[in-house]
Amino acid sequence: MAAHLPPVAESQQGFPWAWWRAAAAQGVPGIAVGTALGGRGGDQAALWALAERLGRAAWPSGLAVAGLFEALVVHHYFGQADAPSDIRDALLSGEALAAVATSEPEIGANPKHLATRAERRGESWRLSGVKAPITHGLDASVFLVLAVTGEQSGQRQFSVFAVPRTAAGVTIEPLSGPMAGHARVTFAEVELASPALLGAEGRALEQFARPFRLREQGLLLAYALGLAGGLGDAIATTATVVPARLGEAMAPVAALGATLAHLARHPEADARFEAVLTGALGQLKAAQDLLLPQAREAGVAREPVAALQQMAFFLLRGQTRGHDRLGRSLINQTSTQGV
Repeated sequence: MAAHLPPVAESQQGFPWAWWRAAAAQGVPGIAVGTALGGRGGDQAALWALAERLGRAAWPSGLAVAGLFEALVVHHYFGQADAPSDIRDALLSGEALAAVATSEPEIGANPKHLATRAERRGESWRLSGVKAPITHGLDASVFLVLAVTGEQSGQRQFSVFAVPRTAAGVTIEPLSGPMAGHARVTFAEVELASPALLGAEGRALEQFARPFRLREQGLLLAYALGLAGGLGDAIATTATVVPARLGEAMAPVAALGATLAHLARHPEADARFEAVLTGALGQLKAAQDLLLPQAREAGVAREPVAALQQMAFFLLRGQTRGHDRLGRSLINQTSTQGV
């Protein structure tokens, strides 16, 4: 599929809508959505495999990640039969974008501090709060808003709502500086019909938010795996390549591929999934530390080197060190045991 995706203009400003519609014609948004729902019939493993191919084919990170992220959103939030079919159809056609609205200004995404709330009003809901930064927020057709909807046994309960950008009370503002391209969105007493609620009321953390974070990390690791493999290929074609050194550098790349292939077949709900995923970050770091010096010494073009360096930095900066030892231990078991 990666070989058939159309190019995008170098001068492209904003979200590349023409490119995305062409990608949708190739089935990218629905690669991990069942055929009965209008998708290609793949699963998480198919989406991760596409991410690896895009990385290996040296697709520009911004473009590749934008497309992969949107395909993940469609898979995760609209891959079930009870999700709103009108929104799913628009997303699959490439005529709409969905943006995940979890983080809040000065708060981040910590559920303990989120202030956005939705209250029942008869057969409808009324939603109020501010979300930022929101990826694709400037272009999104619908926002997937995480909001507090109740409390039980002293624990706050959260739900996710699909909020159209055209709904009364929605205000979208562009962010500047490091968050340029993202948006701040205010939801002021936005009235929503019952079908706007996605999934089970009060179960959004378990059903959507936490699994999405893990799936997103796995997807980006798969893209980084492709970047590392492509960089290894580039080093192998240079006149100064030292086969033994390159083989040493590619060992953690191969290990990362095996780990991701294993994880793609297991549910995020398993408590050990996150630990193994954290161990996979360690494999990426080992690959980066060995590949980048060789690439520079061999005179490999700057672009693939910078792409791997930037993606690894993004992934590794949020690494959960508390799981490192357990993650490494579990990875050693993955060839013979299930997660």
